[in-house]
Amino acid sequence: MENIKTLSRVIGGLFYYHPSQYETVGLSAVLSLDHTGFTQFDTTIAAISATDPHTLSVWHDELFTGIGEMKAPPWGSVYLDKEAVVFGDSTLHFRQFLQQYGIKFETSHNEPEDQFGLMLMVIASLIEDNNLDAVTELLSKHLLPWAPHYLALLQQAAPAGAYRELAELGQAFIAALAKTFNAEIVPGKIYFNA
Repeated sequence: MENIKTLSRVIGGLFYYHPSQYETVGLSAVLSLDHTGFTQFDTTIAAISATDPHTLSVWHDELFTGIGEMKAPPWGSVYLDKEAVVFGDSTLHFRQFLQQYGIKFETSHNEPEDQFGLMLMVIASLIEDNNLDAVTELLSKHLLPWAPHYLALLQQAAPAGAYRELAELGQAFIAALAKTFNAEIVPGKIYFNA
């Protein structure tokens, strides 16, 4: 469980934090690792580390923050709500889930809680609290119905390199989480048609 918790926190952070924040949130230390023994993780870390910081920042802004046209928005409600909007009903349901388990976010900007990276970091917090049933619930009800579709879109939208590798790592990781926690990847009704 310790590896899953750490990977949830690190992979979630790579999806959520801007590259300019890597030092502050401790991701720079992870990016300096040469070999962890997790092949897809090592490949992703190498691709991120090899990318020019300015280019990485531009790609992050385009893919994760909505600067320009978003071909793969990272928020669940965009895929699960009929209106395909952020802060939709599925966001409200996830917010209730967070309240039920006493999880609060301090974000620097007004962003919905159902962001892919944030959800992975919530999994790390739940594992830390030894609340494994809540992890299964999060996966089954809040993440797996839309995340495989999102990550497939991200793989198509991202330029070759860092963030395409991260999308592939995300796919492999959520599949491993689903297997570990016996949560089915049952696609929800996807409304976003990119």
